[in-house]
Amino acid sequence: MSRHAKSTAVPAKAAAHAPCREVVLLAFEGVEAIDIAAPASAFSKATLAAPGAYRVHMASPRGGPVHTSAGFAVADTVPMQAMGGSIDTLIVAGGEEDALRRAIYEDGAGAWLAQAAQRSRRVASVCTGAFALAAAGLLEGCKATTHINACDLLAQLCPGTQVQRDRIFVRDGALWTSAGVTTGLDMALALIEEDLGRAVAMQIARDLAVFTLRTDTTPQLSPALLAQTDASVRMRELMAWIQGHLTQDLSVDALAQRAHMSPRNFARAFAAQAHCTPARFVAQVRAQHAAALLRQTDWPQEKIAARSGFGSVDTMIRAMQQHLGLEPGQCRPANRAT
Repeated sequence: MSRHAKSTAVPAKAAAHAPCREVVLLAFEGVEAIDIAAPASAFSKATLAAPGAYRVHMASPRGGPVHTSAGFAVADTVPMQAMGGSIDTLIVAGGEEDALRRAIYEDGAGAWLAQAAQRSRRVASVCTGAFALAAAGLLEGCKATTHINACDLLAQLCPGTQVQRDRIFVRDGALWTSAGVTTGLDMALALIEEDLGRAVAMQIARDLAVFTLRTDTTPQLSPALLAQTDASVRMRELMAWIQGHLTQDLSVDALAQRAHMSPRNFARAFAAQAHCTPARFVAQVRAQHAAALLRQTDWPQEKIAARSGFGSVDTMIRAMQQHLGLEPGQCRPANRAT
């Protein structure tokens, strides 16, 4: 694997004529269940949308059944040493620290990853699987991420790695790392989009009931989630209502009326519970919605601004710059830097 490898994306219409891509998912005893299940589900759906596009292998250090952190077992895995030949996409899942250490050092997963990466077109990790890539020497000099609770440790153990704490997944050439848990699905959809095109990725997202197709520009912790952490039930319900009614009047007066509070008391209570003003929360949510529409549609910016509740494109652009650190053009798939 070269971290500077060029994209070899194949349009969906040509997928049937392209060689079958070998995808290897590396699990181990104590693996985080969703870290392995989410990418497996995405690639499985991709084989239905584009027959022959992928062949998915579930591997583990010793092969056979592998017990997950959720208590159930992956019934049958292939010994990792049996995975010879070229690999298109190699993905290592995460897990609890002790389980991951055993897999890397006692079961030889770290050494195997270092060798297998050399014959893989691209290598990826989900959650703390990034530590396995680090042990294999694959993160040195690269940008990478992991679960937000483990980012500091990764930076401490790998000073040569540029740890990106505020992204759900990071691509650095042929190296992909994700923040973990559900973000493994986001990363898998991005990998599929690179290979088969946006239409196929969107179809899979719909099949898996994904709320929005998130990209590498999406922060690990959304403003809405952060705001809801310490909020009361009534305030959380209002925040959820805001997200579904972005084109309505969301001024302090209007929101206070909906919350059956005076504007002054509402503004004070909202700020105390959400740790931001109502206006800032609304602007953040509208900016995120606009970014999602830019990623998922070909609509002109005027339409996206209107659908997101902004009075003008300029207002939308300023909100995206301020709250997301993004320009609209960065959210369009063809314009995202890799």
